[in-house]
Amino acid sequence: MSEGNSNSGGTGDSQQGGDPGTGQQTGQQGGQDPTGTTPSPAAPPTGQQPTGQPQNGDQDTGGQDPTATIARLEAELSAARQEAGKNRTTAKQRAADDARSELTAQLLGILDPSKAGQQATPEQLTQQLTTAQAQARQTAVELAVYRTAPTAGADPDALLDSRAFADSVAQLDPTDTDGIKAAVTAAVQANPRLAAQQAQAQQQALAGPARSGAEFGNGGGAAEVTAAQFAAMNYAQRAQLMQSDPDTYRRLAGA
Repeated sequence: MSEGNSNSGGTGDSQQGGDPGTGQQTGQQGGQDPTGTTPSPAAPPTGQQPTGQPQNGDQDTGGQDPTATIARLEAELSAARQEAGKNRTTAKQRAADDARSELTAQLLGILDPSKAGQQATPEQLTQQLTTAQAQARQTAVELAVYRTAPTAGADPDALLDSRAFADSVAQLDPTDTDGIKAAVTAAVQANPRLAAQQAQAQQQALAGPARSGAEFGNGGGAAEVTAAQFAAMNYAQRAQLMQSDPDTYRRLAGA
């Protein structure tokens, strides 16, 4: 009996106290550190991204500010529009330059046929245009003088040969009939040699002395009236020729 109790008590002590090594191992297997601190989690294998952290692609896009992205895209769009507008402007300018060059070449050919097809500088074109305008204006003035001079009793050829008269009508409008007539009248008053009678006298002097009505006829051996002599006759002489030799008058008048 005493041995049984002894063994029983020994077994109880052994189970209660346990093996120190075995008890420590049991505590470690239960997840408890014998020192009382919580163990740190194990490190993940090399090359594996820790759980719960964003991937590299998520960091590149998810880390940007949407406002900054919109601003950048708007700036790029604005730059693209400006570049497109610049290209359109350049193309339009080039087309305008080509059209201008073609037009200047055409105008140069009109103003100076000997230079048709050649390119002209704006200065040359302006000079030639000014010259052409001056020539056209001079022609218009001369025509106005020829139309106005007979009504003012002046010789148009003598007027146009006068430098003083040319200067007086240089600034007049060719369509200003009253102004041209006033200039013609003033020129004749200042220089009577510009009158129409003076011009007729000079023509008669060149053609010889005026013939009488009998001399204009074919009878009496008188010379036949020439076209030049008929042109130099005044109204009275032509009327006399009409009476004395109607056939000659009609022939010369219709020539």
